[in-house]
Amino acid sequence: MTMIVELKQKVLEAAEAAAVSRKRPADRYSAMKYPKWPALMRFAVDQYDLEGFGHLMSMHTTTKMGMELITFSFMPKEGLTVPYFLLDAMSMKKKRCVFAEFYGCGYEPLSEEALFSMHEKYASLPEYAEKENWYIRERRPYSLIKTGEEGDLIRMAEDMTRAYLAGISGAGRDPAYEEKLLAFRERMITEGNPSSRTLTMLLGADGAVQFMKDVVMPV
Repeated sequence: MTMIVELKQKVLEAAEAAAVSRKRPADRYSAMKYPKWPALMRFAVDQYDLEGFGHLMSMHTTTKMGMELITFSFMPKEGLTVPYFLLDAMSMKKKRCVFAEFYGCGYEPLSEEALFSMHEKYASLPEYAEKENWYIRERRPYSLIKTGEEGDLIRMAEDMTRAYLAGISGAGRDPAYEEKLLAFRERMITEGNPSSRTLTMLLGADGAVQFMKDVVMPV
């Protein structure tokens, strides 16, 4: 089992333990490849409804070059006051990293106490150097951008997911927060996001926008 496959399994188990999870039926996005022939990249996309929370997407990418990636997008619905959570992991030969990114979208009274504790637990892992981009400045301070040993990174992803979803029970609901989430999604579309180039290559400009709205960050 590869690091990415094990991480995916652990994160989904954490999600299912925290909320009733219903996997959506397969659709046109469930199995994609680029280019069509020969396929150098393959994308497996799954979507889940998490009761009391909202929407979860996973996109597992494998490549002919040996790189393997997974992206999870946790999108709260109906103004649930927990941050937007984007979890990314990458593995290629001896190179590996996990990004646990949290965005408050300018809304301050969020349910996030447990996330500060998890940040302290994993703060000592080596930092992963990333290129500057606008969304980095928007992250909550307990976000973790780490490299290190496979086992540590898998545990970090699992623990952050459990801590994040544990915040559901203590969170409120505010329509104003949903508006801020929508505004943040628009910025992710217009100003760029970590998957912009890949999605545009795969689906075209208009298709990438629709994918962001319908699959990655639906409200």
